[in-house]
Amino acid sequence: MMLLYRDLVGTLSKFLALCVCLTVLGAVSVQAAEFPVVVIDGLDREILIEKAPERLISLAPSVTENLYALGLGNKVVGVSDYSNYPPEAEEKPIIGDALHLNYEQILMLEPDLIVGDAQVVRTFIAKLDELGLPVLAINPTNLEEVMDALLLLGEATGAQDQAQEVVAEMKEKICYVQDALGDLPEDERPLVFVEIWNEPLMTCGPGSFMQELIELAGGRNLAADAPGAWVEYSSELVVERNPDVIILTWPYEDEVLARSAWQTVKAVQQGRVIAVDSEPFVRTTPRLADALLVLARILHPERF
Repeated sequence: MMLLYRDLVGTLSKFLALCVCLTVLGAVSVQAAEFPVVVIDGLDREILIEKAPERLISLAPSVTENLYALGLGNKVVGVSDYSNYPPEAEEKPIIGDALHLNYEQILMLEPDLIVGDAQVVRTFIAKLDELGLPVLAINPTNLEEVMDALLLLGEATGAQDQAQEVVAEMKEKICYVQDALGDLPEDERPLVFVEIWNEPLMTCGPGSFMQELIELAGGRNLAADAPGAWVEYSSELVVERNPDVIILTWPYEDEVLARSAWQTVKAVQQGRVIAVDSEPFVRTTPRLADALLVLARILHPERF
């Protein structure tokens, strides 16, 4: 009976903590889909959308994933190269990539709305405007902005309910991690180096969503004082700072473990060089919340 009582108390405590966390992150409300609608996009442009779009084109793999997450896959008529998630996105016509667009094919697909990452949209907006094609940019750089972008997409496409549900699921995962690590003292936060690429050696710095993930997952970013969000980094400085954990977003642990200059690094000596499935970690989509949970379990397995 005492064990049952403890279980019930523990479950209730976690539920109340989750409710508090969700309240802090922001309540989720259901909105009706109404058109026409005016939205402010990621380039601070005022966009008038007369009616719910029925033919969507994506200019980035992350945008493709976000559209599918909102249940809009059946309305997607064209995608950028490398749009591989979910798998059915690979069956869609490819209209270009971050450097080149096939304008003739885009026109043939007759999109009601083209959605792109702000950096890509900046490159092509003049030509797309010239062709009279409606374009919406999103520009998320952290978890909160990813959720805001999903809500913006929901409003622009009439998928508000789905957007609210996806955002609520993300918040629940974030709160779960925060609840598990909420009382973590500073001296239990491991020093983490994230290797984005090897030649040149690249990592994440301040202002990157990857650094945000590290901190939320109970770690400290070795490159927290880097001059930018995504930077080349000194191999010698990695050795000098001696990370406890090395996270790879490319699957070559053996190469890292074999680096002669890195043999004194704690992460190498203790076998804490870990390759992760890169896409959830490097795309601004709902899977960032999944990446947070994966990283938290890597850094603090005893708490999960």
